[in-house]
Amino acid sequence: MASQDPGPVLSEHRGMVAAPIGRVRDLVLTVPTGEFSGAEVPLVIGDQGDRPVVVTGGPGAFRATVAGVPMTIEVDRDAGWVQARGEWWWCGRFSVAEDGSGHTVVCRQTFNCAAGPVGRLVPFTIGRGHRRAGARALRRLLDDLGRRLDCETWLLPDR
Repeated sequence: MASQDPGPVLSEHRGMVAAPIGRVRDLVLTVPTGEFSGAEVPLVIGDQGDRPVVVTGGPGAFRATVAGVPMTIEVDRDAGWVQARGEWWWCGRFSVAEDGSGHTVVCRQTFNCAAGPVGRLVPFTIGRGHRRAGARALRRLLDDLGRRLDCETWLLPDR
């Protein structure tokens, strides 16, 4: 289990879910195993359309394939996060936290896992769309949580 960030943060986006943390946490941090498609795909992976997703392992570390491409999923329930790591440079993490008003803050971070000189180039090459992709991933997650929990969700301003 990863106990620290997998690399430098490329982008971070936050949103609010008008539901108690326990309900949000259960949905966000759950990683079912099996073969999935459409809305059944684990939330950390997100909508993959008709592409098949296979998830094995657990309870803290999983292996997944999305249309044959390997991915690692880790869950740290105590810390309140789940992350999917794919390819050689990328890791996306969702974390949940209480906001003090009975609502839940959901954070989406994109990390650069590449090391050395190549790692310094990632934000300007293959990682250049990370901010837009991270915001879209959070918006999709918030929309899904709003439907599942029958509550309001909204994006928070970037810091």
